[in-house]
Amino acid sequence: MLREAIYHKQYSEYAYPLDDSTLLIRIRTRKNEISTCMLYYEEKYDSSVNGKILMHKAASDELFDYFEAIICSKIKRIKYMFYLEDNYEALWFNQNGFHKHRPTWGHFSYSYLSKSDIVKGVEWFENTVIYQIFSDRFKRKDGDNNVKQGFYGGNLKGLISEFEYIKSLGIGCIYLNPVFESKSYHRYDISDYYELDPIFGDKMQLKEFIDLCHASNIKVIFDAVLNHTASDFFAFRDVVKNGQNSRYKDWFYVYSFPVSQRPKPNYECFSYFAGMPKLNTANPEVMAYLTDVLKYWTLKFDIDGWRFDVADELDRNFIRHIRRELKAIKSEIVLIGEIFDEASSWLCGDQFDSVVNYQLKALINDLFAFRSIDAELFLQRIGRYLMNHKLGVLNNMVNVISTHDTPRFLTLCGGCEKRFELATVFQFAFPGVPMIYYGDEIGMKGGDDPDCRKPMVWDNNKWNMKFLSLYKFLTDLRHKHEALRQGSFVALKVKGEKGVLAFGRKSQKEIIIIVMNTSHIKTEVNVYMDNINDGKKRALNLIDNKEVELENDTLRDFLKSYQWKIYKLE
Repeated sequence: MLREAIYHKQYSEYAYPLDDSTLLIRIRTRKNEISTCMLYYEEKYDSSVNGKILMHKAASDELFDYFEAIICSKIKRIKYMFYLEDNYEALWFNQNGFHKHRPTWGHFSYSYLSKSDIVKGVEWFENTVIYQIFSDRFKRKDGDNNVKQGFYGGNLKGLISEFEYIKSLGIGCIYLNPVFESKSYHRYDISDYYELDPIFGDKMQLKEFIDLCHASNIKVIFDAVLNHTASDFFAFRDVVKNGQNSRYKDWFYVYSFPVSQRPKPNYECFSYFAGMPKLNTANPEVMAYLTDVLKYWTLKFDIDGWRFDVADELDRNFIRHIRRELKAIKSEIVLIGEIFDEASSWLCGDQFDSVVNYQLKALINDLFAFRSIDAELFLQRIGRYLMNHKLGVLNNMVNVISTHDTPRFLTLCGGCEKRFELATVFQFAFPGVPMIYYGDEIGMKGGDDPDCRKPMVWDNNKWNMKFLSLYKFLTDLRHKHEALRQGSFVALKVKGEKGVLAFGRKSQKEIIIIVMNTSHIKTEVNVYMDNINDGKKRALNLIDNKEVELENDTLRDFLKSYQWKIYKLE
């Protein structure tokens, strides 16, 4: 038994409560080595209350297997250890290491199942689909033709004029890139946090737009740029003017005075952009100022959520403070972090509800755009991704294929519409909240920033109507099927071309099966569903409503190159 591969950590994604009487336990082992994995548990102070559970293999990646068990009992104080067998030996594993015989002490423990430790998503959010609008680039209506250089002039009047189009997509949430006063078209360098950029519109128009959204049951998420400001932000101007004597000098990270931008800024910035001085979000005055900003817009305009720019560079105590303050005034507000790396440590219930899922996007890129991995390896890496997170956050993750910071996915695919379609179907079918980047639904292309931020195309003669129909079909499918919004993910074994990807989503009410051929080779395929099916005999194709009979929990099918199908088991 390869002991170096065996890993467990209490009070982490390897041991956490699902509710106040249920504890989920995971352990990692070497891939394909362990034949039996048992969890032995007992009440922390009364060993006569005990039990054992045969753990099941929940996921595998390239190197490891991950076993899970759920302790459902009235025990709130739990200690536990593992019993492992391979083909050659049997070992007990606890906090002190490995043992040939069952030890009497050294248990792992979860001292108390507290409600405050339960990680849950925001219910409305996990049931929605988001439409991302880059505020300056969506639609200009009755605006000044002499807008500032670099601006297109997209405005609130334009948004309102195209509201029926947005609504027709079937989305339930709009995420607006920054709308506050700024000298830049992207508005990620904010001059005044309490004012809308006049090019975008005024507060009366904003109220009209949000009321319009809410009347149609569409939520609105704003972009919070709190890591840095513009260089003409009032506090930084004061630092530039008064130097060491400025009352705001500790709002920023200034290395020396006077403030200088050349050859490099002598103060911390976002990256090295001198026009974006970094705020000291650990400073109590900065915390109070920015919290008041968020409260102002949340309360006055009934904002439903915030996406936090450069979230991994914000002080974590500041994030926790924001969460407490905003959840106190609006419990169902959603807080989303922009984090490009592995982000599970921000998703423990005390900071963000969700993140923009760039970790998943990287895997989607590899399979569907770059074709650098096959479906088998993709599923293994998906397994690792799933095991890195607590179940309570998975259905709240913001799943993207294109954003304002990345090339559009159709461009990444080299213009291959079929592979773009596969990626979109996966985005909507995988656990999480799909976010549509404006224009993807009509086939817009674009490389790296700023090419990915071109104005929305409003000439429908240039629209890809097949894509538009696809997005409407997928949003409708999510609305109709609980399993696609709240169901657990189950990887399915297949026999056929290595490019075939098959997985299921299972909720209490239904089972949905997704099968896709990610290769250019047509293939016959057997999809084995013994690990998800609960006695269903047929599979209903949700595209053409044709039924397929199952044979011994096996779905036999034929897939053309880059074809996908979605079934409901009946």
